Amino acid sequence: MQTRRSDNKSKVDRKNEIRRILVLRALLDRGPLSLTDLTKATGITLPVVSNIVASLRKEKLVVEPKEKGTNQAGRPPSIVKLNGKAGFILGIDIGRLFTNFIILDLETNIVADTRRKSITLSNDIGLIDDLEKEIKAVLSTAKIGWDKLLGIGISLPGMVKGKEGLGETYFNFGDTPAREILSNRFGKPVHLEHDLEAMAFGERWFGAAKDVKNALCVNVGWGLGLGIIIDGKVYYGDDGYAGEFGHIQIVKNGELCYCGKRGCLETVSSGRAITKIAREKISKGAATIMTAVQNLGAEQIDAEAVVKAANQGDQFSIELLEEAARYLGSGIAILINLLNPELIILGGGISTAAPNFMESVRAYAMRHSLVQLNRNVKFATSRLGNKAGALGVAVYLAEDLFDVERLNPSAYV
Repeated sequence: MQTRRSDNKSKVDRKNEIRRILVLRALLDRGPLSLTDLTKATGITLPVVSNIVASLRKEKLVVEPKEKGTNQAGRPPSIVKLNGKAGFILGIDIGRLFTNFIILDLETNIVADTRRKSITLSNDIGLIDDLEKEIKAVLSTAKIGWDKLLGIGISLPGMVKGKEGLGETYFNFGDTPAREILSNRFGKPVHLEHDLEAMAFGERWFGAAKDVKNALCVNVGWGLGLGIIIDGKVYYGDDGYAGEFGHIQIVKNGELCYCGKRGCLETVSSGRAITKIAREKISKGAATIMTAVQNLGAEQIDAEAVVKAANQGDQFSIELLEEAARYLGSGIAILINLLNPELIILGGGISTAAPNFMESVRAYAMRHSLVQLNRNVKFATSRLGNKAGALGVAVYLAEDLFDVERLNPSAYV
């Protein structure tokens, strides 16, 4: 009997925990809500919601908004929202050159945003020491104590299995998932995410895809990748690797890609490709203001320099970007024919820095896709810039902290 009573108590406690998380998640997703609205959002009865909210008030996890509506007759409804200052989430987007750090409060407001030179990506366990130093420096600058940090989201390039917390290209520390090692080291929940899925999460929460069900987020940076949103959810694929858009073959018998295949889209449309092609042509005598006016040597020229020169009217650079846009548009046409998206968002340094690039990509994509599938598709340049990945992985962790599914609610109904 004692065991049975203990089991019953455990079941009750778990059921209460599920209800508590449902309330917190509703406030995260929808913002300030009245108790009546919380009952509708969660399916929990009003008396139970009232008790949960009272408990959350004591924990200082929820507060009343400073400004209440006063237009209603009679007693105003009790409205609560998450207390943003109750805790913070750190999103880290580690690139090959720079790392973006964003701190969100519990209301998903940005309270700190900084960009630092990247730690060296590797599979050496020692890089965790470097990462910890960077995290502590960012928190110190933001004047946020370690005890106030609720969790850390980390976005990585390369191959990543976010659902399993595994880094394969980087942060691969052997048999133990990186997420487990990092969580134990930091004493906080840690989520590991592929940079493309992180970008898609950022666009879904904060960017152009906020109110869109089906969208494609194309990142044109040093590499080339794709985040996919289907029916309002980020799509991972069966093994978690969906989005390797840069490695579809676009040029028959083309350049050898670092992946080992030939003619990948990334060999002609990425920042890496633009840099390589520009250097090769300049070494063979191509005329450009980058060498004639800016006095850059071929080895000093990169995609950023090409974009800058194109914006200054340099014909050589304009033609380079136009060629990259032609291939990228042809690749996106394939995506339109396959997925029939509502919106295509172009992000990454090249898309956001070169005003004419997106229009060229759009023109080629429309030309090579079926009219029945492209007639309603819209194109947009990311408003989030290099913040998308860090924002996305932070908000993913916020959702995960208040994810009731991990508690298996069906077992307690």
